[in-house]
Amino acid sequence: MSSSTNWVPRKKVAIVGSGSAGIAALWALNRTHHDAYIYEAADRLGGHTNTAEWKQGKFKTLVDTGFVVFNTETYPNLTNFFKKVNVPIAPTDVSLAVSRDYGVFEWAATSFNAVFSQRWNLLSIRMWRLVFDIIRFNQFAIDLLKQEDEIYSPSTEAGETIRGYLDRGRYSDTFRNDYLIPMIASIWCTGPEEGALELPAVTFVRFISYVDAVMKGFPSNHLFLKTPVTRLTHDEDGRIRLHTANGKSDVYDHVILATHGDQAYRIVAPSATEEEDSILSAFRSCEHRCVLHSDVSQMPKSKNAWSSLNCISVSSPWTYTNVKRVSLTYNMNRLQHIPRQPFGDVLVTINPLREPKSESVQGRYLYSHPIYDSVAVRAQQALPRIQNTRGISYAGAWTKYGTHEDGFSSGLYVAKAHLGARLPFELVEPASVEELPKSGIQDLVLRLIILVIQVLVVDVLDRALKAPKAKMAVHANGKHNGRFHTNTLAVATIELIMGVRIVPLGSRPPDEAIADSTKFPPEGRLEYYTLSIILGTVAFSYGSVPLYKMICQTTGWGGQPVRAPGHGGSTSDDPDFDPSTRMVPVTTAPRIRVTFNASVSDILPWKFVPQQREVRVLPGETALAFYTATNKSDSDIIGVATYSVTPAQVAPYFSKIQCFCFEEQRLNAGETVDMPVFFYLDPDLLNDLNMKGINEVTLSYTFFKAKYDNNGNFKSIPAV
Repeated sequence: MSSSTNWVPRKKVAIVGSGSAGIAALWALNRTHHDAYIYEAADRLGGHTNTAEWKQGKFKTLVDTGFVVFNTETYPNLTNFFKKVNVPIAPTDVSLAVSRDYGVFEWAATSFNAVFSQRWNLLSIRMWRLVFDIIRFNQFAIDLLKQEDEIYSPSTEAGETIRGYLDRGRYSDTFRNDYLIPMIASIWCTGPEEGALELPAVTFVRFISYVDAVMKGFPSNHLFLKTPVTRLTHDEDGRIRLHTANGKSDVYDHVILATHGDQAYRIVAPSATEEEDSILSAFRSCEHRCVLHSDVSQMPKSKNAWSSLNCISVSSPWTYTNVKRVSLTYNMNRLQHIPRQPFGDVLVTINPLREPKSESVQGRYLYSHPIYDSVAVRAQQALPRIQNTRGISYAGAWTKYGTHEDGFSSGLYVAKAHLGARLPFELVEPASVEELPKSGIQDLVLRLIILVIQVLVVDVLDRALKAPKAKMAVHANGKHNGRFHTNTLAVATIELIMGVRIVPLGSRPPDEAIADSTKFPPEGRLEYYTLSIILGTVAFSYGSVPLYKMICQTTGWGGQPVRAPGHGGSTSDDPDFDPSTRMVPVTTAPRIRVTFNASVSDILPWKFVPQQREVRVLPGETALAFYTATNKSDSDIIGVATYSVTPAQVAPYFSKIQCFCFEEQRLNAGETVDMPVFFYLDPDLLNDLNMKGINEVTLSYTFFKAKYDNNGNFKSIPAV
């Protein structure tokens, strides 16, 4: 990209937000003739760039608690910026460790000794399968990047989720729970864009110096700390008026909203155009708790597994197979080369599963991160349509992939493209598909070997290891005192490969029945088994949706609000349970901000919006909210709404007394209806450690077109 720009007349510019995007825009505009001002809701600049002081006796040092590491390969603009402002960088070790269920299963990626920090894993099929799946994923997953341009095509593979990709590739649960989930947690919460194994050159920075470098010489009367911007409006002359929480306002020629996407939406919403409302309402963010401490219980139990990034996870209490919650602990001694003598263990934990010991804590912070889903990704593609319109620019990590490089680059871009700033280096665009590494002969040979192992070893073992449980009642000689004989696995493997049934010696049927019994399934029963499978599949298909809905409403899984006691049946085991006992406002608790989001599927010609942006409720206090739906077509249409709550840990406490979800809503042509939601937040949330620091909840509804004709009858899909 060329660094040349068109000249832009002098403007009075307001930058809202002082994270990486806001600081980048300010630095670029400081080099222009524009008159720049910056607004920040907090009492400090920097956003995630937050350096705290660590004290150990009489010794003190600085610790980065937000933006800790970055990668010189994939952070080119930040790297060039650091060079220009003379911010020192130093290489550091970025490695990943995983500890499951408080030490039941642990491993790390630093060395062979760390991978098998628990020595019994040398004989564990689970561990070796994990190693194999990591190699396989790293070899084949790059193919997905070549489909990036097809992400919005109808192709299933191009638009599938990570979960779908893992299911299609038959990756193990261990790979999913003990590698990929920790890796994702390290990327989109606090870590660099690439995972630990793909980081060729990682550096750390004491980021307080780069904020100081940008702000050096900046006039103090142009800086407004602790000044939240609540909304913006346009004066008659087209200039933009910013309104702040203290009741004041000021007028600007151009505004850069360098906030999170949902924050930008709240500022623009009162005067938003229909297109701005449609695009910006798709962006959401969530808060994460950060604790600076020295409690080593937040690290893996085995010190051989200690790494720079340590993911601590716990399993679901229902299945004990899938990970339910994760936390991430940065070992700052390794990342920032802080010596344990004299500073001791210096740790930064994101979303701790258990609170660190109070005497070990030296700081607590809240950081927000963007939430990515298919709606947000589509909105990103549409964002250029509203960029630099009505004098407003949008910048932030949420406009790309959520990294600090994305946030910083977006700030530089809007300053350059919209306001004519000239940069002292070339603004680097993200790597294109053509720049992806190409597969050579060695890669093709490795892929062939992986596929052979997958088909002839892994898949066979997967089926064989599941077979003995199903054969416990059939192969009586294969079971003794609750344990399988060593030949059971071999028998099951041969049966699965050859498609025959082996009858143990000593229990052979009469000769005339041997031929039938060695066929699987026996003759005469093939039609029976086939019919059973078909009927079972049909029954499961029809029953899975209401069953899943019932489970989600009861447990809060999948971000689903729970059904309130007494609404459609009490959820309490006590027949005399009075649901009104849960609806007593806790007046000593802080109010929780509940925001409302609405969307419709692409094929449903409805307008669906919340009537209110937010309400503030006490735990136990009932609240009534309304959505409005309008059928903009010239025919009657039936729609069905689904819903979810974020953050997900709030869902078990979000109780709906009445709502319109999962029920057919028929709207006549041009008809507009109001749809109420009556709900409360269960007071038990005050006793949940996972709810600490959460003061905002989002209730989202999405309407889909029901598969019915205009008369409300089921309409089959015609064959092609």
